[in-house]
Order: sequence, then structure tokens, then C-alpha cells
Amino acid sequence: MIFLRIATSAGRVIIRNKLRSALMMLGVVIGIIALTLVVSAALGARQRVMERVKKFGLDSLMVTAVSGVQSGRQAPGQQITSLKIEDAKALLEEIEDITGVAPFNRRAQSEIIFMDRATTSTVFGVTPEWVPVWDWDVKSGEFLTEQDMEKFDRVAVIGESTRFELFKDSNPIGETIRIGNVPFIIKGVMAEKGISPGGGDMDNRVYIPLTTFMRRIANVDYIFGIKVRLNTARNMEKTAESISAILRERHRIPRDLPDDFSIRLPDEVKEMAEKVSGTFSMLLILVASIALLAGGVVVSSIMLISVNERRREIGLRKTLGARRSQILLQFLLESTMITLSGGVLGIIIGYFGARIISALTGLPAVISWQSFILGVLFSGLVGLLAGLQPARKAASLEPVESLRA
Repeated sequence: MIFLRIATSAGRVIIRNKLRSALMMLGVVIGIIALTLVVSAALGARQRVMERVKKFGLDSLMVTAVSGVQSGRQAPGQQITSLKIEDAKALLEEIEDITGVAPFNRRAQSEIIFMDRATTSTVFGVTPEWVPVWDWDVKSGEFLTEQDMEKFDRVAVIGESTRFELFKDSNPIGETIRIGNVPFIIKGVMAEKGISPGGGDMDNRVYIPLTTFMRRIANVDYIFGIKVRLNTARNMEKTAESISAILRERHRIPRDLPDDFSIRLPDEVKEMAEKVSGTFSMLLILVASIALLAGGVVVSSIMLISVNERRREIGLRKTLGARRSQILLQFLLESTMITLSGGVLGIIIGYFGARIISALTGLPAVISWQSFILGVLFSGLVGLLAGLQPARKAASLEPVESLRA
């Protein structure tokens, strides 16, 4: 009953001093808006990370050649050339849990020319298994075939970003592009895939038969990597060990020497993608923390001014029998009620702000119950901490000295 009377009295003071309450509330509103946007951005970043990992494939792993010093035979930075197409075939034949392999080679920053237009894309030499292993469909036309591989055909399938850069809104099927000085006829356009786990544009690519790439583009007999798809993700680590054992045996690597290949699992891809978005999230958290700290300082300062202005009121209440704890409680309730109100308002504004930012920028924004809970908890905590010193000062005032003020 006493608590209810004190809370009612605190509410009357807040309503009576509208401008002061609004100023105290403003700092908290800004801080909670920032916090809501941070949580929304962090959850959105996590969602994007999982989307990127799914693009890699939760039931897939990647085998790539490793650059560096190997067996004392290569100079630092020299490309390892021991990974072959035959390695991919051996993995498919010898490991039961593997359902598909997609060996590939690539060349980044390649100039792609169509008539008087040019763009820069990554050229991939791939096999027809690329589509089922990567779970990636063709949007128009058709993908590369075994016949294209056998005949070393100069045909290409392009990504959506490359298509737009070279052809805008026109149909590219049947047109001829040049990769360097070699002409290729476009036979298909891939469906949009978006951003890779490493942050690159997966739609800014050109796919040509692996055999054509190795003979006409790069003039090599080795491949860069093998995408491996498994029957189930449950035995992924065991399968990775089997892959390692087979490749070490095929490459005749002695026990005391390291691998000349690398095996990347989905967990490692997830970790890499999280690192890419981690710096951005940390910056947002810092901004939100500063905003909340500034809001707390504003509340504490104005509450201290309020204590000085209400010295006679405090002295009169103490003279009439109000205890120190009751004065302390009222000032704490005042600061907490103001910050909680600011917190709720900040959450509402932050919610719509996150939606607007997401619509304007295309960045993911996830609004969940965590945002609301954190907003309420932090605003209440700011109110308690900011109001503690002013409440103690008010409770410690002597009645006689206060009435003389």
C-alpha cells in the first residue's frame, strides 16, 4: 500500500514536470533506438551468415589445393599443382558417403567482352556436376554438358550480375562473348545466388567446360578445387578424414610432411562469414553503448537539479514522518519510470526505423522478442543507476536545513 502511494506520487511529479521529464526521456529514447537497431542488425547479420552457409551447403565440404612450400619442392607462393580431375573421380568411387563431386578451376579478375562492352568476372572451369552438387539451377537456357566437355567446346553459362553488365535487359542466349581473346557462345544464365560466405558476388561469374578452361584458357593439367556433396552431414568429419587419407596416398605424401590440399567444412565457412560481419556488429554495439551512457548522464544530471529544487518539499515530507527509505524509493521510481517510458518509446521507434532502413538499403533486419526484452531491461537499469546518486542525496537531506532553503 505504501509502495503504491509512493509510485502514485512519483507519477504525479513526472506529469507535473513535463518538460523536465521529456528531456530526461529523450536521452534514453535515443539510446534504446540505437540498441534496438543494433540487435536487429546483429540478428540480421546472423541470418545472412546462415544463408551464406546454406549456399555453401550444410551437407558439403570443399577440397582445395594449397599454395606454399610443400615437400621442399615449391617456392613460397607457387601454386600447388598436384590436385587433379582423377582425384575427384577417385573420391566418388572409393567413399560411399559421397554422392557427387564437382572439380573446378578458376581465374579471378578476367576481362569479359561483348561488342563494345566489358566487365570483370571470375571465370570458372566446371563439369556438368556443378549444378546438382552446388544445388544451383539454370534460370534460362541450359548448363554445360558432357558433350561440351568431350569436345572442348567454347560455350559459356553466365551469372546474373555478368549478364546485366554486358546485356542489360536483352537476351544473351546465343550471343558471343570473349574471355581474353577466346570467343565463347552463351548457352545459359544461372539463377541468382547472391553473396558467398566470403563476401563475394556469386552472380558475377562465367562458367565454361573444365576441359576447355584447362586447355584454351589456363593451359594447365591441374585443378584448383573439388566441391564434395555428402549423403548426410552426420559423418562429415569421418568423411573428411577418409578424403585426406585417399589424397595423401594418391599424392604420395610422406607421413612427416603436411598436406598439399585443404579440406573446408561448413562450420569453418560459418566462422569465416561471421568474422566478416563481426567488425560491423562491434561498431554498432559501441555506438549503442555510448548513446545509453549519454542518456544515463542526462537523467542523473537533471535528477540532481530536481533534488535541489525540491529541497523544501523533501524537508516537509520528512517533518511529517516520511522515512529516508521512502524518499530514496520515490526518486528511484521517478528515474526508473521515466527511463522505462523512454525505453518503450525507443523500442517502438527502433522497430519502425529498422524496417525503414531494411527497405531502403536491402540489409536484413530481424525484429524479435530479444530486442524488446533488452530494451526494457537496459532502460530500467539506466534509470536505477542514473537515479541512485540523486536519490541518495535527497534521502540524506536534513529536514531543518531543507525547510530553510
